[in-house]
Order: sequence, then C-alpha cells, then structure tokens
Amino acid sequence: MPQSTLVFHLQGLEALQAAMGDAATRGALAELERGVADIGRQVLTGMETLVSPPSTAPGLWLLPYRTPPATTLGGSTADRQEAVLGAATQLAGTLAREVFGTATASLARLRVHQLPGQADPAGLGALLTQAPPAACGEDEAALQSLIRQGGLRTLLQPIVSFPDGRLLGYEALSRGPQGSPLERADQLFGAAARCGLSRELEIACAWQALNWHGQLPQGQWLTVNLSAPSLRDPELHHALARPGIVVELTEHLPLHDAQALLPLLAELRAGGGQVALDDTGCGFADQQAAEVLRPDFIKLCITIVRNVSRNPAVLEDLGRSIGHLRRLGIRVLAEGVETAREAEILGGFAIDYAQGWLYGKPRAAGEFLPPPAP
Repeated sequence: MPQSTLVFHLQGLEALQAAMGDAATRGALAELERGVADIGRQVLTGMETLVSPPSTAPGLWLLPYRTPPATTLGGSTADRQEAVLGAATQLAGTLAREVFGTATASLARLRVHQLPGQADPAGLGALLTQAPPAACGEDEAALQSLIRQGGLRTLLQPIVSFPDGRLLGYEALSRGPQGSPLERADQLFGAAARCGLSRELEIACAWQALNWHGQLPQGQWLTVNLSAPSLRDPELHHALARPGIVVELTEHLPLHDAQALLPLLAELRAGGGQVALDDTGCGFADQQAAEVLRPDFIKLCITIVRNVSRNPAVLEDLGRSIGHLRRLGIRVLAEGVETAREAEILGGFAIDYAQGWLYGKPRAAGEFLPPPAP
C-alpha cells in the first residue's frame, strides 16, 4: 500500500512568541497538538495510520498513513490522497482561527503538506518554509465578482460592557455567499490572500459594513476590521472618521509600520472615530505597538482568553500586560469569552468590555438592526 505523510507546520513561531508571550504560546501549541490529532482521526478514516515519529521542532506534527487498495475505498490512490489533503487543510484553517483568532492566525500560519513515503522530521521545517504558496485556482473570478458586484454578507456580534453585560455595539464580520466555497471567513480571506486580493476584499467588506452604521441606536458603536494597507484608501478612510465607528487594526504591526500609521489615526479621531488593536497578546511586540499607537482599546487575543481557565501560567502575564495598558490609558476588551468560568476568571482583572458566544453569537446584521434604506 502506498505510504504518505501529512505534515502540519506552524510558520511564524518566533513572531507568535513575540506577540503572545511564552506562556500563551506553550498553551496554544498544546491545543494545536490535540487539534492536529483530532484532524488525523477525521480525515484518515479508512486509511492505515502509522506511528507518528517524534517531532524535532515545536510547531511541527507528522501523521504518516498508508492508502488501502482502490478495491477497498474506491477511486484512485491519487484522488484519495488529494481528498485527504484538502480536508486536512480546511480543518487546519478552522483550528488555527479557533486557537489564535483572525489576526494571529495570519501571523502564525498553520500549513498542511502531504509528502510521499515516511517523512524524516530532521530538517523538515526549513524545507517546508521554502515551499511555494498555494495556487489561486478558480477563486479569483468568484472573488472579483463579490468585490465588484456584491454578494458579501455582513454579520454582527454583540460587544458588551464587562462584567455587567450591557450592550455597547457590534463587531461587523464578513462572509461569502451561503453554500459557496467562499462562505466561511477562513475560506473567503484565505482565497483573497492567495490571489493577491486581500486589500480589495477588505475594502469591499468595510463599505458593506458601513451601510449598517446608520441603523444603530444612539450611542452604540460599529467596529470595522481593516489592515493598515486598506486603511490607507482615501475615500474609505474619510468615511470611517465619524462618531460611532471603531476601526480594528487586524495585524500585528512592527514598530516602524505602527509609527507610519499615526497621522491616519489622528485623522480618524479628529472626525470622531475610535481605534482598536485586534488580537493583542502579552508579548513584547504587541505591547510596544500599543505604546506607539495608543489605541482607545485593545482586544485580547482569543489565545489568551481560551487559556485563562486551562493554563494558570498565562494569568501572571495577563495581569502584567493589562496593568501596563491601563497605565497608558488604554481600555481592554476580552474577545472570545465562551464560558461563565472564563468570565469569572477575567472578572479578577481590569477589563472594560467583552465579546464572545457567552454574550451572543455572530448573526446576520438584519437580525439585530432594521435594514438600511435602499
């Protein structure tokens, strides 16, 4: 029987540690390891799984398997191996977003490769880092249509004051057409990254989200996700500079990039807008970016929130980071709060706002607000 190896490789580990801190990174790696094992159980059903060789580097997991003869499962060996790789890649994208959140999942990418035979872990990391990026495929035409002709969907998720749970506003989230290959956020934005259309897609999503701003009750906010390149679009930047809009910067910015954004952020604030840093961790890189940008508030990375009830070592880093942010005059939002236990632990820290399934799942914007005027 032909033998292959699924290789899960977390790229950007050093950047992850700089953003999240050591304790949160260790917790995330342990969660990824459990998730990779679960993916293997799902996608290798019907295959002969082999003993995984010990990894020689953090962030590298190998799942060797043999493909049974075609008479057993049907289809050619190549077709079945391609199906395994496709399913593993999709599940890995979901896993990374669950563990890291949107911005950090882009910073530290969980890649899936399939190699023939029994892969040797020694030296494999360097080989995989040099692997060519995935092809754009047939996604470009679908993306161009969504960007130019519409079809994107806006979902909203409540943001509440903490700990009392009073509704303050919503985060605008974007999805592709229901039932399409680009329906989920990871599929939609992953395809845009492969096709070089990330900026165009972000701008289109932002404009659609802004349609709902006028439907908000007085005093509530709408947060809109943008990377630095998208924020530099002059027309969009002007539209965002108004009361009730919070621009969430969705990337971990090096210091020189953060400093270059200061004039744009000053213009947003002059028009009444606010600024948030999304997916902020406890590492030195994110703390330095916060010092430079002085956002109105930061959103604690889901990686941190998920670990507060699982990894006590995170709590010390969290307390130190929140104390530093508060001294800078920056408010704190805990994102991804799913359980009452997480909320109870977070209640011991100086946290202003919260967001997560405990307070409301993302739903179509029209379920929260009246439709915009045509």
